[in-house]
Amino acid sequence: MRMTSAGLGKTELISSIVGMKKVDDLIIFSVDVTKPTKWHTRMGLQQKDLRKLAFQLLKPGNMWFIIRSLIFG
Repeated sequence: MRMTSAGLGKTELISSIVGMKKVDDLIIFSVDVTKPTKWHTRMGLQQKDLRKLAFQLLKPGNMWFIIRSLIFG
């Protein structure tokens, strides 16, 4: 996975999701950043965030990308 941060300028972070768990009203994603430095970060998604994410994933262009990734990835 690739991420950027406004605070890091044009630096791109290379990372991977290493875990996911439900805590109270959140789904917590644990992410290990491997380049340009080694960090362990977490991201908490609430129900409203998950709804937005689900609707974005169901858009035809995104859905086609997901299907191709699952078949040919």
